[in-house]
Amino acid sequence: MATLNSNQSINTRFSMAPNIRLRHLTPILLYAFVQLFPLVIREVRPEWLTETFIGLWMAIGFTVTIVLSLLLIWPDLKQYKAQGVQSNLNDTVKWIGLGILMQYGLVIVANLIETAISGELVESMNTQTIADMVEVIPLMILPVILLGPIIEEILFRHILFGNLNVRFGFWIAFAVSSILFALIHQDNRFLVYIAMSFAFSYAYAKTRRLIVPIAIHAFNNALVMLVLFLM
Repeated sequence: MATLNSNQSINTRFSMAPNIRLRHLTPILLYAFVQLFPLVIREVRPEWLTETFIGLWMAIGFTVTIVLSLLLIWPDLKQYKAQGVQSNLNDTVKWIGLGILMQYGLVIVANLIETAISGELVESMNTQTIADMVEVIPLMILPVILLGPIIEEILFRHILFGNLNVRFGFWIAFAVSSILFALIHQDNRFLVYIAMSFAFSYAYAKTRRLIVPIAIHAFNNALVMLVLFLM
């Protein structure tokens, strides 16, 4: 059995188990279906689109998507373990903490740059929209804090960043996946999402453990929601 690497280099290329197309395309399609189905319902049966329906749909839809997605990418994660490129428990915990610190340090820098460019403090439209939605539909707190980070890290860090890393290495994989990560959030805080994505990608490349970027991402979302509700 391979010895787990506790000091993984970000320049070590990712590798994937066979049948990538089927295993990696399916989570993307499931995610798109969960996101777009309420829009279809709004057109054909708008009376069904209640707050309870939206909350339950997102919670159940993301849960099913996550379970199926983890089963589909499990061969990749097993391969990382067999290759000895995953961090041990101590380094996994360490990189969750370091990743959180790295993320907030980079976000502060991104905030300063955006403020300097715009001449004023820029507030996140996406964050406020989500906060308003959670206030109206309390059940949405589960997708926002936990389910969203899990599925987004599966899609953007493992599938997108991971596959690009196989062919092009860390930096191109980070650039492409981060730009798409920022764009899909449809927010005015583009540099902030790039900064967050770098922390997630770097921590994942160092550990090859998906729980690491998931934990960093979920901590961020939980803290943002807590601050907004306290304010």
